[in-house]
Amino acid sequence: MNLNVTKENIFIFTHTWQIIANPTAMSNTGYKYWNRIANQLNKLQLDYRFFISDDKDTSHVLIKELCQEGHKHFIVIGGDGTINNVINAIFASGVDTQDIYLGVLPLGTGNDWSHTHNYPHSYMDTINIFLRGQFVRHDIGQIDCIADNKSIATRYFINIAGFGFDANVIHHTARSKKHSSHVYITNLLKVLFSHKAQKITIKADNVSTEKNIFSIAVGICQYNGNGMQQVPMADPTDGLFNTMLVNKISPWKIIRNINRLYNGSLSHLNEVSYLTSPDLHIFADTPILGETEGEPLPVTNHYHIQTLPHAINMLTGL
Repeated sequence: MNLNVTKENIFIFTHTWQIIANPTAMSNTGYKYWNRIANQLNKLQLDYRFFISDDKDTSHVLIKELCQEGHKHFIVIGGDGTINNVINAIFASGVDTQDIYLGVLPLGTGNDWSHTHNYPHSYMDTINIFLRGQFVRHDIGQIDCIADNKSIATRYFINIAGFGFDANVIHHTARSKKHSSHVYITNLLKVLFSHKAQKITIKADNVSTEKNIFSIAVGICQYNGNGMQQVPMADPTDGLFNTMLVNKISPWKIIRNINRLYNGSLSHLNEVSYLTSPDLHIFADTPILGETEGEPLPVTNHYHIQTLPHAINMLTGL
């Protein structure tokens, strides 16, 4: 590794970085990796402070307070759920998020966000990307959960929000005591044969459509569900969502086309369609399940989703 400070990466070495670590990453095995990470960062002579928080609520409060104290440079050690919690804490802090710089060392059971940004498979190799100091102004999604024409909760996401089938899998997985790829796949197969399509109305860019929807994926980035590529045209810097709609479909047809979930070719199926917009409403007469980055949303029958273009600076490997 080149440890030289250059014109390109001097930004990295002129700030104090707040490192937020999730010890439950990698199914509670994260602790054993942190000494290696710390040793490498020390070799870089990086100025940083290290925080360990194994409770989501405590971590949320910590990050919110750090932002309000004026800290603007963060490194997250964890998976998609950890990133989601950090993003929501940053936005809850009330600071100007365009002043925030966030790097990620992927260390979780799900690292889907990092795939779009071409992060290496090894979290240690990601330090090389950090050393380059290449950040992009990244879009963020804002979801308002609406009941009786009022927002009852607001959530933010940086990757993909899922509704219907995807969310049903996440709600089942959230009830499991253990979180792992095996648990996720097991719940996916269980839900595949029990989940029913739901009559849902989608409104976006003055277009309204009502369909029997099996699943919806609203994408800022391209990957979710441990490597599935449901929204291959998503671009995290264009200010738009790439949204996949799956109409009523046989579970056996999904199984026969499982490879399409991973190679981005779902558009070949008659039941699949896409729309691109900066804003959309999803609503129905009955409650709709929703999730962001593997975190269940409050259950309601109406979600308003809008992009916040170029809202935060994210480390990228592109």
